[in-house]
Amino acid sequence: MSVFDLPRLHFAGSAVTRLPTGPRAGWLDLESNRAIDADGVFDTDRPVQDYYDFLGESKGHNFEGNGHFWVDAEVVGTELAAGEVGADDLVVGRQLDFWGHFCDYTAGTANRSRVFDVDPASNWTTTLMVGQLALGRSGRSHDVPYLVTGDVNGLCPPRWNQFHTVLHQFVVDKTEGLHWLDGAADSPALARLRAVAEDDADGLVVQFSITDMKPTGVGQPDVWRLRGTIAPWRRHELRTSPAGRLLTARTTGSALPNASVHLTESHVTANLVTAWSRTGLEVRTASGTLLATIPPAEDARTSGVVVVSRVDGGTGDPAEPLVLTAPDGTVLSREEEVVVESDEAALFLEHENTGTGEDHAVEIPVRSYVRGAPARVDRIHVEQHVNPAALPLAQDRDTAQLVAFLPVGQSEYRPDLVLSTDEHGRGTITLKGVRGGATRVLLRPETTPEPRGTTAAERYDNNDEQGYWSAVGSVAVRVLPDHWHLDDLPDEEITFPTLYREALAYYELQYSFMRSEVLSLADEFKVEPYARLIWHVSAPEHKGKTFYMPPTRDMSAPQIRLMLRYLLADDDRRQTPPTFVPQQRKLGTITTKDQLLHALHQAAAIELATMVQYLYAAYSVPTHGAGRKLVERGEWTEEHLLTACGEGTETWNNGIRGSLMSVAREEMMHFLAINNILMAMGRPFHLPKLDFGTFNSQVCVPLEFSLEPLNLASVQRFVALEQPHDLIDDIEGNDSAVLRADGEPYQYGSLSELYAAIREGVQAVPGVFLVKKGRGGGAHHLFMRESVNAVHPDYQLEVDDVASAVFAIDFVTEHGEGGHIPSTLPEEESHFDTFLRISELLIAERAKGPNGRKIPWNPAYPVMRNPTLKPGNPAMDHITHEPARIAVKAFNRSYFLAMQLMVQHFGYSPDKSLRRSRLMNWSLDIMTGVLRPLGELVVTLPSGRPGRTAGPSFELDSTPEYISRPDVAVEWMAREFHEVADLARKCVGFGLTPTVADLLAFIGDSLRTMDLKDL
Repeated sequence: MSVFDLPRLHFAGSAVTRLPTGPRAGWLDLESNRAIDADGVFDTDRPVQDYYDFLGESKGHNFEGNGHFWVDAEVVGTELAAGEVGADDLVVGRQLDFWGHFCDYTAGTANRSRVFDVDPASNWTTTLMVGQLALGRSGRSHDVPYLVTGDVNGLCPPRWNQFHTVLHQFVVDKTEGLHWLDGAADSPALARLRAVAEDDADGLVVQFSITDMKPTGVGQPDVWRLRGTIAPWRRHELRTSPAGRLLTARTTGSALPNASVHLTESHVTANLVTAWSRTGLEVRTASGTLLATIPPAEDARTSGVVVVSRVDGGTGDPAEPLVLTAPDGTVLSREEEVVVESDEAALFLEHENTGTGEDHAVEIPVRSYVRGAPARVDRIHVEQHVNPAALPLAQDRDTAQLVAFLPVGQSEYRPDLVLSTDEHGRGTITLKGVRGGATRVLLRPETTPEPRGTTAAERYDNNDEQGYWSAVGSVAVRVLPDHWHLDDLPDEEITFPTLYREALAYYELQYSFMRSEVLSLADEFKVEPYARLIWHVSAPEHKGKTFYMPPTRDMSAPQIRLMLRYLLADDDRRQTPPTFVPQQRKLGTITTKDQLLHALHQAAAIELATMVQYLYAAYSVPTHGAGRKLVERGEWTEEHLLTACGEGTETWNNGIRGSLMSVAREEMMHFLAINNILMAMGRPFHLPKLDFGTFNSQVCVPLEFSLEPLNLASVQRFVALEQPHDLIDDIEGNDSAVLRADGEPYQYGSLSELYAAIREGVQAVPGVFLVKKGRGGGAHHLFMRESVNAVHPDYQLEVDDVASAVFAIDFVTEHGEGGHIPSTLPEEESHFDTFLRISELLIAERAKGPNGRKIPWNPAYPVMRNPTLKPGNPAMDHITHEPARIAVKAFNRSYFLAMQLMVQHFGYSPDKSLRRSRLMNWSLDIMTGVLRPLGELVVTLPSGRPGRTAGPSFELDSTPEYISRPDVAVEWMAREFHEVADLARKCVGFGLTPTVADLLAFIGDSLRTMDLKDL
């Protein structure tokens, strides 16, 4: 029976929440999801800061809370036999983590769980959401790995809620992903738990309480005491509500929190995870028979699940109601003999659509128990109790009805319902939302009285003056506003001001963490570059994931569709393909530190060059919107569009172009990983200056690097670059001792051989790592892959010793070649396999040629090979067309600034997390919001050379160098940003979106006004 079953693992530690406090100030109308002030609905055309100033102190201590939830906990005890808690199992002392879900788009690790209010105007509805259970690491998982991981689905509504003492529960269903990793069999407790879970149970249940909340300061997270238990779970048990016979103080008025008990012939097991008494407790029947005595001394190893022997000799009648008493006989809690609960106790409902007649009703399960056992219960009263504080603008908030119920077998909805469960204690409720706002649906057995009060506020009892609601079953319901009119907006009205007013303003005004940590939703030049990301994390199919945005989960379906329409319209405007007219004219060995540094510098240069050439190839492929125009012009088929660009930016399938972008992003992670190794060796951040006219003569591998459009030849170069060295056979008769013409040995035959040598070198050369343990720096967690996240969800590129450096090399080669980091998931497509797949697609695809012949099809624009703004190098293509020169100059200077920001970040704060660095975030903004649109523009502009369009050259006039004076650095960079913004404005006439210049100017202004401490 859930935590009453064996074996049990007990854990303890602390929990941390960053729940936003602003929406709790009372200046929010949930009927419309609009921010209000003293005059009514706040005008969204006004500056956001005006609203923040109005809120003042009412914003609370964590106005910028981002909704993150995490734990710092470890196993404190194991229990294989009832009441016999031990601490000698190897799993004791190992860490327990609650991670969030993996996001396919960002491909990140270290994903956070979530905390949010279903009803921000209520003290009752704070809900948690966990995506992944991970247990067993000691320190970092690549040092001492996890022993078990599992996927978690669904919400964790609050149970036994007394505001600063609350219980949560979730399960890991073995059919949804429960993974026992290497080493689990060495723990007797885990081995036993695995045997039960695989042979008898259906997974694991994780119950925990968070208590004694302590705010840590303004703008800082709240810290809670955490303790809990892991035990077998069976499918007939609730997922989110504790099992057992429930005892509450509803009828006694005592301060003892809820508890539950389970009786056997010899023992009483008490679930006191929130209810320990310093004076001890006695378990009695209602007639007074003493069943067991619970001692006052708390054993921290049990995490509140206590087993005591029965003292009644079996004379007590277990069918009698139970009570908990103090040692002097005072009754503290009585059993709630009939309990009705639902796992779906935190519910978001779409408003009914009266225009189309769609009711958008949902059916939720209900379970009934009599003295802890599933049983039929007749006449369960289902009643709604509105929270009037959620409807501050409504005149009828005291009598408002927000939901309606559909009785079984009937066609008319009612404001309340009476239902019965079957002999297994199962039933369902069908309900729909009829008015925006928040309410609580009470599941009241006939024998339980209604809450007291003559007003809605008294009955809702937001401050728990009655001690009623924590003792009864209920469902917190948020009915989303009636936004169906947004579906009828004509296309010409789908503009950013419309999107902001109708969907984004509410979050900008009430939830400031996006503005302070990521981007301002009020700035089109920030939203537009991330429109695809915003769509993917807000897609309806992701609402059950921790990475879903908004994390409050209260964006309506019409608002989500409005965002999609804006995204598609924006994508359609991003690029216009050029018009085509008839042509007018015809392995080495590393044994020293210097050798290792040289190899790492070579690897960094190669990774950067590799990323750049992949980006160039990606830019050469038309965007989906441009590809659609080529289909309309008859130059492409629908199959061509699907192959090159996928199904569109609103989907995860983005064709060859999307694959190239994804690989390029991962190459940037490789570049950072190599630099983390260099910096751990005491070297500065290394940013090589790339010149594709000479680069091939400067690298230690016999491979070709160049900027050229996507075609079969360039893809074959990419295949050779990523090919594992063990796939290449040697040639009989070769003498490995023969030297090259310059007297040097043939050290590396491929990039794979270079990395193999570096991997051996970091282990062979002694004393190369100078950084202190735990100060690896450069922490970054995006584009890491789900296979890595499955077994190393805490990994963030850190390097501080030999083991972490080896793991970083394995991480790089895992992406490129595959097969280097074992995972519980199937092996993901390596870069090598990606380019093999693209090669096969290009070989198979054909286009119409002269005289009806089928010729090889190439999806790329005819961009230059190795473009340059400087004449004189025959290996480079000189751009002479003036508009293209202006656009490429803007691109190159923006690329320089993105790299300069990286150099400044690692110079000022090498230990600082990349994702929390304003400089690094601005660098990423440039890559997404400046380089991408400029690159997509440049490849459509004439180059001056017949038959070729231009291409971004990635040329640097000088190498970015660290500027040691912060005041000089920010002023110099601000001036550069404004100069490049002026260049970008000149490109607007060529088709560039104005938001590029706006973003550059914004970063320049921000540099001048920022606190230098933020560097």
